[in-house]
Amino acid sequence: MLTFVHTYPVLSVILAGARPKLAVVVPLALVCLAIVVAISAAARLSKFHMAGYIGMAFVAFAVAMIAGKLSGARHVSGTALGLILSLLFFFAMATALGCVVALVFYRDPHEPLN
Repeated sequence: MLTFVHTYPVLSVILAGARPKLAVVVPLALVCLAIVVAISAAARLSKFHMAGYIGMAFVAFAVAMIAGKLSGARHVSGTALGLILSLLFFFAMATALGCVVALVFYRDPHEPLN
């Protein structure tokens, strides 16, 4: 199975050179940004109602706080479960932020597009 290092050797050498964490942070940031943009675009097209975005923001924030607390536990930190919980934290926080931003871009379904 090909890994990132075998597929993109030059890029992985550049990313792992001075800042090895950059190879993890950049894709994570791009996925989180994509989540925020997708939720905002769905709000612009009135795919959900305003109360749904507010409820989803609260639930995503609660899930993020629970996942963040569990991922920092003594026996979970540094394991595969800790990594999964950390990813869940970031994705849930992106969802919560996307729902809050969606309230700005929300368009009433009966309102014509500009």
